Amino acid sequence: MPKEMSKEMVRRNPLAVWLGHAIRFCQDRKGVVLGVLAALIVAGGSAAGYTWYQGQQEREGQLVLAKAQAALQGQKPSTPGNAEEAKKLLEEVITRFPGTVAAQESLIRLGNMQYDGGKYDEAAATYTKYLSTYPRGPFRMLAGIGKAYAEEAKRDLPAAVKTLSDLVEAAKNDPMAGEAYSDLARLYEESKKPEDALRVYGEIVERFPQTRWAQHALQRMSALKAK
Repeated sequence: MPKEMSKEMVRRNPLAVWLGHAIRFCQDRKGVVLGVLAALIVAGGSAAGYTWYQGQQEREGQLVLAKAQAALQGQKPSTPGNAEEAKKLLEEVITRFPGTVAAQESLIRLGNMQYDGGKYDEAAATYTKYLSTYPRGPFRMLAGIGKAYAEEAKRDLPAAVKTLSDLVEAAKNDPMAGEAYSDLARLYEESKKPEDALRVYGEIVERFPQTRWAQHALQRMSALKAK
């Protein structure tokens, strides 16, 4: 059995010295220590409460979103959907459950409905709201491309080009970035800027090899060089 450490050995042991100081500190400052412990408990409880609240918000938002989808599709296959009711429900999700995935998805769905209905200004505003509210959201690529489509539909090609240029710069590693690059190159072609189109097509081939985006880019590059 090892011998007990002498007091002198304990005094020379840094860990033992630190523990001794810590114990004396706690004894001398019981009120402070208890206050810190209470604050930690409250903080932990607040974090747990916030997590529960966010989960509840998400669940409720998804339920309203499901109602919006049902309203859009109609009660039966032969029954036409109620677009106005669906829009109201989507707006409810956006307003009542901000920060949730349900709210983000509702913004995209609302923008798509506005675009399909020919309300391009409203669609562009909705997509812009998503990009400003959720700049790192999971649907930012869809929002950016949707906004560019709405601007293109209004024949504002410079605005659409800027939207896509900013989008690929901010989210170049997004899985759907190739789609934004392809649309940007196409808009450069429509804007009679073949050099810019070739540059972007080249980036597509380099960044997204062996994809449908790269295959299309190679075809367009050959066509532009042949002119």
